Amino acid sequence: MTVVNSKEFATNQKKFYGMALNEQIFIRRGKNMFCLACASFEDDEASDLADAIVAEKDENINVDDYLKSIYERAKCRSK
Repeated sequence: MTVVNSKEFATNQKKFYGMALNEQIFIRRGKNMFCLACASFEDDEASDLADAIVAEKDENINVDDYLKSIYERAKCRSK
């Protein structure tokens, strides 16, 4: 697990995205902490998921439901 501040993350994004492939990266900004997560898909799966996400953005949906639907789609594809 690595914790960095937002300025360091902004300066070295490529480095931290690479590190996120193998470990948890947390970005601290003020009182908030963000988690950088990596999800790998096959090319056709990523395209299908991206299309579904774009379609859902047009609907009036709250953030929690939107993120839950993305998680569920990714979970179903991994089976």
